Amino acid sequence: MTSDAYMATLLEYDTSKGGDKIIGVKDLKLSLAESYEANAAGTEYTFKLRKGVKSQYGNELKADDVIYSFQRMLSTPTSLQAGVLLPTANVNKEKPWEKVDDYTLKYRLNKPSAVSLSILAYPILGILDSTEVKKHATTDDPWAAKWLKDHTAGFGPYQLKSFNPGQEVRLEQNPNYFDTKPYFKEIVLKAVPEGSSRAQLLMSGDVDMISEPPIDQLKKIDASSRAKVSKQPDSNRHNLSVNMADPALGKPEVRHAISHAINRDAIVSSIYQGYAKPAYTPMSSVLFDNQPELGKYDPELAKQELAAAGYPNGLDIELSFSTERPGPYAENLGRLIQADLAKVGVKASLKAVPSVADFEGAVSAKKLQSYLYTERPSQPDIGFALYLYLFKGSSLNKSGYSNPELDRLTQQALGLAPGAERDAVVGQALKVVAEGEPIISLVEVPDLAGVAKDLKGFVALPTGGAMFQELSRG
Repeated sequence: MTSDAYMATLLEYDTSKGGDKIIGVKDLKLSLAESYEANAAGTEYTFKLRKGVKSQYGNELKADDVIYSFQRMLSTPTSLQAGVLLPTANVNKEKPWEKVDDYTLKYRLNKPSAVSLSILAYPILGILDSTEVKKHATTDDPWAAKWLKDHTAGFGPYQLKSFNPGQEVRLEQNPNYFDTKPYFKEIVLKAVPEGSSRAQLLMSGDVDMISEPPIDQLKKIDASSRAKVSKQPDSNRHNLSVNMADPALGKPEVRHAISHAINRDAIVSSIYQGYAKPAYTPMSSVLFDNQPELGKYDPELAKQELAAAGYPNGLDIELSFSTERPGPYAENLGRLIQADLAKVGVKASLKAVPSVADFEGAVSAKKLQSYLYTERPSQPDIGFALYLYLFKGSSLNKSGYSNPELDRLTQQALGLAPGAERDAVVGQALKVVAEGEPIISLVEVPDLAGVAKDLKGFVALPTGGAMFQELSRG
């Protein structure tokens, strides 16, 4: 169930900053928080909560709700909140929040952080009505996880009306919402797994918005009378990922060779129909300027690099894919890559993994030699992205890449506030990434959504989705 609509957060992303650039980690506005200020060291923020904010159950927002919500997040060490978001923001796990009074708290960090505030705008760090949630806790379920599976208890603009697992979620306005009342009284979220069916529902006017519109339907959507394709900046990249434990693919020279063998421009025009652009930098180009250049199409150079790596006659690899990620066009993408690699002596056999669960399980267990995949950091920050996919201790480092120098630089970047010193450290880290090219990035894909032409206010959030309370019909 989406949390964007019913979980209000202390801060929100300021969608007025969107448009021709991705909404950044500094593009924030107040929400449940009335104000905040940092200490001189950037390691502690004093937050003032709005007074009179009530949940759907009529309970007023207090400091205890913030403390409880974070304690609940930290109770599961492997959760996205406890395992990734809070650590990368250098939040003090022992006592992230200190209560001053009912409406004042101190937000405590171990070190400064570029994302310490932006993570507070992520809906999964929304604040729960602890008074209500505690009523449903049991000895076996102290955090009321079972009850929250099909109930809402937030301070957001909407509340749950009905929930049909795997089929439909209906949200209705929260009568106690503290901010401007949303335009739409009800939001209906339908599960329609088949992409072309989603596109048809949109073009026929049966729905107002679809996520992940099929690539082969984009031009039809744009040409339709009722709908259009929303194309907004994003840090999303589609990659050819490899297993670092593999004797051949573990060599940077081999990865460089494969990268130079792939014609990214052809992939963009044929597979993505011009709705993406080639990925020629170590990390998403929207996150950091002046990155080293990678991946220039040069088959002859690729052959030389293979020979230098000890494979003058090429090598055989297995390339796995799932139609769920990066999408239903994964096989066609694999075939283009297969043809490019064959020209330099790399024979790639394609392997479809029909089950999404099996595919993701194999990726996490590092059982695949190479595979098509995606990366989209929820925080639009270069330090966060470096940690997420390449830091040795990150649970999302799916390739098994390990470089002590990169780990050191990444940790250093995560402990610095934005500025020239941090940019210099990030620049060094990107050089390390360029030398190793642990992830062979193929294309950069904007945030693509299908929306009704009369739907107003849709701005893509860096965390995914949109703010339903800002939508209206024009």
